[in-house]
Amino acid sequence: MTREALRDAVRRLDMPSLADFDKECHEAFDRAAETGAINPLRFFLIKWATHVAIHRWPMRSAALAEAERVAGDPTAGEKAFQASMETSSRILAEAQREIGL
Repeated sequence: MTREALRDAVRRLDMPSLADFDKECHEAFDRAAETGAINPLRFFLIKWATHVAIHRWPMRSAALAEAERVAGDPTAGEKAFQASMETSSRILAEAQREIGL
């Protein structure tokens, strides 16, 4: 879980997110330098390691995207909304277990 390894993985797995990765990386380093705390760097690494763990598996990534779409759809019923939230939570938990959290 290093910055360069994550950047390479994002570049290979989800190229459209690379600009966000770079922007957030610079922001995290700036915040860490300003505050003298490592938490901004830690949160950045955890966020992007989770992102990579999700995008490593196309079906997992697609399921999360669909769950997010349903959760944001004002016409979705309560049952569909709850199912989408459960799916999102499950996928995030799986990804975080894979990165050792």
